[in-house]
Amino acid sequence: MRLIISLLIGLCLALEGREPPLGMWVWKQIHLESEEARGELLDFCEREEITHIDQHVSIKKGILLNAEALRNFIIKAAERGITVNALRGDKAMFFASNHELTMAAVKTIVAFNETLPDGKKLLGIKFDVEPYGSQEWKAGGDQRSQVMRDYLSYLNQVNAYLSMAAPGMELAVDVPFWWDKTEFQMVFEGQKKLFVEHVQDRVDWLGIMSYRRDPSETAKLVATELNYASKFGYLRSVAPSMETGNITGKEAYISFGGVPVQQFRSSLSSLRNTYANNPYVRCIMLHHYDSLRVYLEETEY
Repeated sequence: MRLIISLLIGLCLALEGREPPLGMWVWKQIHLESEEARGELLDFCEREEITHIDQHVSIKKGILLNAEALRNFIIKAAERGITVNALRGDKAMFFASNHELTMAAVKTIVAFNETLPDGKKLLGIKFDVEPYGSQEWKAGGDQRSQVMRDYLSYLNQVNAYLSMAAPGMELAVDVPFWWDKTEFQMVFEGQKKLFVEHVQDRVDWLGIMSYRRDPSETAKLVATELNYASKFGYLRSVAPSMETGNITGKEAYISFGGVPVQQFRSSLSSLRNTYANNPYVRCIMLHHYDSLRVYLEETEY
């Protein structure tokens, strides 16, 4: 069902000839906790033409924190034509030892979503799980291979659950651009593919952390995933991303923080134009609300 929905939406966008929409990560829940803060966030989205938000949510002992604030936010966002994902993330979240806990959190989110009014529900669940920060991944060899198998195994589990319990909810993940390297090729369930291709097989769409200032470089970093999507029909499955945080040192080049905002806007416009009429590009994701707002307001507003 989720694949059919994505297919129809992708085809509609292609027919309309639209540039890909914009999405944004929101990590702090403080932006949900008052009517004023929610209004500021949604006003910012409208001003910047952002129509999708990945909003981080916290769950403790089976309880969704700030549930009423999140509920109000999702409803207000829907009224403005803005979709919302529940965002979860931790580097060890997909380890086999954590599957049960991670699935319990999904069930909590699904139960919460069922309380929302029709037409004003969560779009889906997004996982920003970065296992390469763990010691197990860094160890390489069999330990890394097990981490990768655990990652895919969990995607199988959550996909099966959502298909049964919440077929209207999408499943998405964020991945690094370098998971398409041949060194991460693996056999899983009898199929030999790049690790990221195995991931794509199991989600509705994925955000790729393709952080670069040059839009042509960003496009190169997502080319393999886009090509795979086009071959297998997973429409609107890839979201290139841009970073706006204040990053210093040798990795400063990946972010627009510290460079003239005109450069950011020019690069964003160029990237959107590159993917105009491309049904395999879900959106362009911007990281993230706190840094982007400061970056733009300090220079423009």
